[in-house]
Amino acid sequence: MKKVLKGQEPSLLKSYRTSTPGNTWEAFSKKTGRKTQVQQQLKADQNGLCAYCEIDLLDADEDENGVADFRVEHFHPKSATVAGSHNWHLDWHNLLGCCHGGSKNDVRDANTRFTSPDHSCDVPKANQNLTSVILNPLTGVPAFPGVFKCDRATGMLSVNTNNCNKAGISPVQAQQTIDELRLNADRLKRFRKTVLDRLNYQLQEQVKIGIAVPQAMDQLAQAYLCKNNQQQWPAFFTSIRDYLGPAAEKQLQAIGYQG
Repeated sequence: MKKVLKGQEPSLLKSYRTSTPGNTWEAFSKKTGRKTQVQQQLKADQNGLCAYCEIDLLDADEDENGVADFRVEHFHPKSATVAGSHNWHLDWHNLLGCCHGGSKNDVRDANTRFTSPDHSCDVPKANQNLTSVILNPLTGVPAFPGVFKCDRATGMLSVNTNNCNKAGISPVQAQQTIDELRLNADRLKRFRKTVLDRLNYQLQEQVKIGIAVPQAMDQLAQAYLCKNNQQQWPAFFTSIRDYLGPAAEKQLQAIGYQG
């Protein structure tokens, strides 16, 4: 999980919320145009990554008959809304974009992404109110320093306790984030390991031709830790960041990274 920035509330959500403040997300999203505008803004805010596991949020592919690996998540469960109280259904700052967490068999790239019952993200979270249990990527995860790390050999995510302490974040809550969202589901470990194995191979190839390790790390950080032409971060950003270490931090500082 990385820090997520929040953009301006979509105009259609704002006007709907203002005119019908007590309505539900289900009622709002019945109109495709309204739902699509929110989805597009979430994807843009998150630079194409799932707010929880950081997999890339694939669009639907009509040629492959695969649906988008994307859905709208309510961090504070919308089911907790009580009449006359705060409406979590339509709170823009309560909405995140997530993948389907391995649960959908008709998703695009289902051969690798559908791994039921090996679920993650908002699937195990379901309707639980974990607001005080896990980190909120909008408010609980800093841009610096990185509070999670990843083991290249296994793809396993863990807590960087030292960095949590530096940032004033509870390492216990960070670990609960991994556990409750099942961010070490086998599917995710496999994806992260593949990404880091590729990085490690590229590092070795650079060293073979005489490039010093620090210089090679700098080059990889510049190549990987930047947005593509669609303004998207690379999938499993945090794992890449941890692998590249000081070179990653130097690159992120240089580009003014904020989330």
